[in-house]
Amino acid sequence: MDLVERECELAEIENMVKGFRGPGSQGIVITGGIATGKTTLLRAFEERAREAGALCLYGVASQGERHVPFGVLEQLFHSPDLHPPSAQDATNWLELAARSLSARGTTSTGRVPACVLRRLWQLLRDLLDQRPLAIAVGDVHHADEPSLQCLLYLVRRLRSERLHVVFTESTGPNAANTLLRSEFLREPSFRQIRLAPLSKAGVVQMLAAHLDEQAAHDLAPAFHEASAGYPMLVRALIDDFCGGGPQVFPEGNEAGESFRRAVLRLLYQYDPPVIELARAIALLGRPVPASVLGRLLGMDAATAHQAVATLTAAEILVDGRFRHRIIQNAVLGGSLTTRRALHRRMARLLHDKGAPARDVADHIVAAEHLEAAWAVPILREAAEHALSHDEVGAGIDYLRVAYELCDEQQRPQIVSMLIDAEWRVDPATVLRRLHEFDATAAGEPDSAPLNTTAPYLLWHGRLGEAVELAGAPPAGGESAETLAGLATSRLWTAYLYPGAVKADPLGGASTGAAPAPLNPDLQSTGRLAMELAHGNEPSALADAEGILQRSRINHRTLAPLTAALAVLVYNDRLDTASFWCDALLAEAVERRSPTWHALLSAQRALISLRQGRLAEADAHSETALRLISAEGWGVAVGLPLAVRVQAATAMGDLRRAKASLDIPVPEAMFRSRMGLHYLAARGRYHLAAGRSYAALSDFSTCGKLMRDWGIDLPAVEPWRSGAAEAYRSLGKPGKAKALADEQAALLEPAPRRPQPARIVAELSSAERKVAALAAAGHTNREISEKLSITISTVEQHLTRIYRKLKVRRFDLKSVLQHKDLEGVWLG
Repeated sequence: MDLVERECELAEIENMVKGFRGPGSQGIVITGGIATGKTTLLRAFEERAREAGALCLYGVASQGERHVPFGVLEQLFHSPDLHPPSAQDATNWLELAARSLSARGTTSTGRVPACVLRRLWQLLRDLLDQRPLAIAVGDVHHADEPSLQCLLYLVRRLRSERLHVVFTESTGPNAANTLLRSEFLREPSFRQIRLAPLSKAGVVQMLAAHLDEQAAHDLAPAFHEASAGYPMLVRALIDDFCGGGPQVFPEGNEAGESFRRAVLRLLYQYDPPVIELARAIALLGRPVPASVLGRLLGMDAATAHQAVATLTAAEILVDGRFRHRIIQNAVLGGSLTTRRALHRRMARLLHDKGAPARDVADHIVAAEHLEAAWAVPILREAAEHALSHDEVGAGIDYLRVAYELCDEQQRPQIVSMLIDAEWRVDPATVLRRLHEFDATAAGEPDSAPLNTTAPYLLWHGRLGEAVELAGAPPAGGESAETLAGLATSRLWTAYLYPGAVKADPLGGASTGAAPAPLNPDLQSTGRLAMELAHGNEPSALADAEGILQRSRINHRTLAPLTAALAVLVYNDRLDTASFWCDALLAEAVERRSPTWHALLSAQRALISLRQGRLAEADAHSETALRLISAEGWGVAVGLPLAVRVQAATAMGDLRRAKASLDIPVPEAMFRSRMGLHYLAARGRYHLAAGRSYAALSDFSTCGKLMRDWGIDLPAVEPWRSGAAEAYRSLGKPGKAKALADEQAALLEPAPRRPQPARIVAELSSAERKVAALAAAGHTNREISEKLSITISTVEQHLTRIYRKLKVRRFDLKSVLQHKDLEGVWLG
């Protein structure tokens, strides 16, 4: 029997029992909230009274018998301690009284006949002649009024006798019977004991009976918070904890069986609306006005307010929420089947009441299956709202359930939305859904879901399927969404597979006769695509900056923003590119998309590499590869890997470079732009490792692909400088010189190209020394040590060198060895 922090109250009970042999009656009313230990004290009184030789009459009032006349008295007079003749006599008189009340039509509220009162008084008087009499009544706030009338009459008439009475009464907004306070407590021999929930120290004491002292002190705060200090709930938590299990509190928030039963037992002691409203709050999982709860449950506002007030007074609710998740889970019930049924019911209630889509959708998801025509549209609306607020996880949850519930007509749109959402988190997950789309449907007049899916096929190297899915050029009459999907697909094609773009990427003639996308975020994409595929597009730089200035990143603008950054990078506008890339990176982080964050980190890595900031480039590439798996990167994995390999090689960390090259890559990557960067990076690694033939093979393959695709530009990859170094190391200076001359010629159109000596003359003496050491293969740290300057100063010098010479770090050696520059560098 748990009587923690009840020592003073128990002492009062024991003092009453000690006075049984003396004259005069005594009475105690034990008050407090439900489950504060009142019944435990009442049982303690009964046990001690029986031990003291008293005749004990025990009864418990119940809410269900509140309107049954003499229900409490019948229990008292059927106590096992009472002799059968006396019990039968009392029963006869109570039946007579009940018939009298019924005849008058006042079954539960009428006045008890005086003859009945006198006969019951005489019965107890006779019993008291033999020994003390102890009457214990629990939950007297639920007692029927005729029983209370009789008890009050008997207490008053037997003040001088050895009659000892203990009642328990729950306090709070739901207290239904105030007769005790107004009448019984006026009796001079009655006093009141108030019980409060346990303190944290009391919880420690209960835990210490089962655990060591340190564990009891460590667990007490969590147990107190979860139980609100109710002894019954603390005891249940201890039972579950000692029983073990992976999800048992406090390690998890799932309620154990003992705690679940205790919570429900506590709630069932309140009026019926309380448990119904508690379940509704548990299902909704957030504060909801009582008036709204009332409408949902079909109860009047006053009843709903009263139920909320009851739970709040009991500290089960705090600010409209359950004080702890474990109580909420206990209220929902232990069975998943039961919980799902409750969620289905709540989904229907909320839908019928016109609640917001997300409120309804949360319960459809929790129910897992709901047969209703409105379910899929509600889930789709909820997903759109969640995704627009960057709650990607919630949006995916809604769409996955919608996918399970949708019909064949709804499926393409749902799958398209789901792929878009899942790709924001992990591009690898979309692979299992791409089979949903039949490429033969791409020729239909308006197939927006199909067109928006093509970029993901491109990403994963399935170029042929993507081209087939994108369909024929626009013929007119397509929706804005379809045109936007076509533009996006073909823009990704130009970025990833420049060799696959043979004409205007919108499918029309190069004059721009095809209809432009109606979405302003996608304007100018045709010229960007042509610049990425073939170069020499006059307005491409202006178009790129225009898109970057006016577009916010989302799943539709990611392609044009990526292309715009690429156009700036491949035109050596590195400062401008870094500014916009940093801004977009911050937005991607804020909007919680690992894929966007990773792709932009890879682009930022490339920018940093070309600016000569090797450590920064390495850090960005590491971030890109950490955010999504190599499998998720698809063919684009070549970009972050290439940067990491080049940065590591330039910093002298060949082991790290090799580890990056050991990561498996898809074969399709070598048919993409990212394959060019990867081949060039691998060639640099082979040169540094002394494998000149392997290096020459990679650089030559890179060059062949660039020529075949029509993008043989040094700003994409200066493969000739790498190949020249390989030839030089192989003892073939003629071939090396030829390639170096080609490279120099391509860096600037011949009529406007300054002489190499003049270019170098523009460098300061310090810049020349740094350039010479960098070209010789020294790392930034080694340069800083040799010249006694900081690494930061080395990086600043290199940045200015690259800008003035219009080269990157790996081109320095070729420029240095030009015949016109002999003796210039260190002079």
